[in-house]
Amino acid sequence: MATRVGIIGLSASDDAWVSRTHGMALKKAPLSSKYQLTAVATTSSESAAASAARWGISPENAYTNAEDIAADPNVDMVVVGVKLPLHYELVLPALKAGKDVFVEWPLATDMNQVRELQAAAKRGGGRATVGLQARGSPSILKAKEIIDSGALGKIVATTVVGWDNMLLYLPPRYDYEHEAKNRADISTITSGHVLDALCFLLGEFDSLSSVTNCFFPNITTPHHKGPVTRNAPDSLLVQGTLKSGTVVSFSMVLTPADTPSSLTWTIVGEKGALKFEGNNINIQIFPPNLYWYRSEPDSDSLPAWQEVPVEEPLAFGQVGELYQALADGEKVPGVLTDFDGAALRHSMLEACAKSSRDGTRESYI
Repeated sequence: MATRVGIIGLSASDDAWVSRTHGMALKKAPLSSKYQLTAVATTSSESAAASAARWGISPENAYTNAEDIAADPNVDMVVVGVKLPLHYELVLPALKAGKDVFVEWPLATDMNQVRELQAAAKRGGGRATVGLQARGSPSILKAKEIIDSGALGKIVATTVVGWDNMLLYLPPRYDYEHEAKNRADISTITSGHVLDALCFLLGEFDSLSSVTNCFFPNITTPHHKGPVTRNAPDSLLVQGTLKSGTVVSFSMVLTPADTPSSLTWTIVGEKGALKFEGNNINIQIFPPNLYWYRSEPDSDSLPAWQEVPVEEPLAFGQVGELYQALADGEKVPGVLTDFDGAALRHSMLEACAKSSRDGTRESYI
């Protein structure tokens, strides 16, 4: 039987984030035979009705609040795909109703909310999943296959360097990302995704030190009539040692519009190296190319970077891989992240924030 899904934040517009990453993925094979969209909730009756019409949902199941969609007997799983500051209040009703829940990363804005949602998930008994979808990315999984095979030997070091020239200049509906109190910035969202992928491949940190900064407290964008004031971090630097002994250097920086966007992530082992390269730091959305530094098998040629063939994602945004793992089971253990796993990642980011604030070296496990 197909899992019946209700989505909070599903728009009638095909260009909206949740439409592209959740709605279209669920309507496309192979997921279309495993899931059925049965309800939607938005901020107004008009937008809810329009969304229901677009996605083939009965108008009776078009809601304007989280309590009603959570109480719908035709909904098995509630998906929360709205901006971060609203996650806590919208996730709770579904957990209390005992529904399965899929909420986008980050889970909540602070550790108090995270802990409350953890406890509510345990009481509710439903399956609770957080969208750290880089773990299911075909390129990340291929790298994990290579690393776990021992082909690189012991992993000595890893370095991530990312630059982005777009995230500072988003339209007004994203202005909440400029406020540090919302924790919806480069130090939590994108860096959280990339650091989570790093820990998925290589293990958790033993200790770390971190620096965040707001280089651009005032910006001008083509979407605003005047200057935009901001106090959220626009950079995150992390250095540390993993429990395996691997040393880590991580740098993620938002830059002016006239500088290039890029991501380079290198993993160096005793016998070889892997490298991810792309022109977007959001590897959870846009899978980077994967390269392996090695000689051709059965050849005397010198080692060189060789691109590794990787399958295409199921749909835009790579969220489909998580839905597939929920329906069919994890082919690779750890692809899915529950609320406990999300709390661990939040704890790591809190350690980064404390290190930056206090100038200390921190542990989070």
